Amino acid sequence: MDLNPLDGFREDLYRPVLGWGRNSLGLLTGREGIYRLALRWEYAFAVSGFQVFNLDCAIRFDPFIITDETRKRRVSPEALLEKILVQRAFTPYQILDSLKDISKFKKDNTIYFLLAPCKQFFDGDVQDDEGKFLLEKLVLILQYMRSQKIPIIVVESTRYTHPTFQAIFPKLVELSEDLWELRVVEGHSYLKIRKTKTAPEIVSSPVGRQSWAEQ
Repeated sequence: MDLNPLDGFREDLYRPVLGWGRNSLGLLTGREGIYRLALRWEYAFAVSGFQVFNLDCAIRFDPFIITDETRKRRVSPEALLEKILVQRAFTPYQILDSLKDISKFKKDNTIYFLLAPCKQFFDGDVQDDEGKFLLEKLVLILQYMRSQKIPIIVVESTRYTHPTFQAIFPKLVELSEDLWELRVVEGHSYLKIRKTKTAPEIVSSPVGRQSWAEQ
C-alpha cells in the first residue's frame, strides 16, 4: 500500500514518511514537539489505510492530537482510531517483552511506533548497572527487528542528561537507517533529515512559524 501526498498536509512536514521505505528502523528525535509530530505521522499512515501500533512507554500517546487532525479534514474519528492501537509498558521488562512479541507476531500492513522507550531504564527504581544491561538488550532487540525489516519508528527525546542515556543514545542513532531531528529555534520548527536510506543528501526544511510543541 502506498502513502501518497495527502490533501492539506505540508510536504516538508510529511516528506520523511512519504519517502520512507517502511521496511527499516527510523528514529525521530529532538528536544520538543516530537511526540505531537509522531502522532500526526500516525494519522497520515492510518488515513492512508495502514494499521498503526503504538508501544507507549511514558504516556506520550494523546488521542486528541489524532482527533484534531480528523476534524480538520472531515474524517470520521471513530473509524480512524480503530486503525491505531496503543499498548502501554511501564517497566524495562515490559518494554523488552512487548518488543519480543512484536518481533514474533508482526502483522502485515502495520507501522510500529515506539514512544519514549529509554526513560524507564534509568528510572529511580532501576539500578544503574541493571538499566545499562537492559538498554543493551533493547538495542539488540531493535537490531533484530531491523534485520527482519519490521517498519518501526522510535520516537525519543534528547532532553535526558542521565549518564545511562548519554551512553546508549549514540547506539540508537547508529542503529537507525533513517534519522529525523525536529529542532525549534525562536518559535520556528525545522525538520532535518540527518540520515536516510532512500536519499543520499541531508535536507533541512522549515516546518512552520510556530513550534509544534506549542500548538
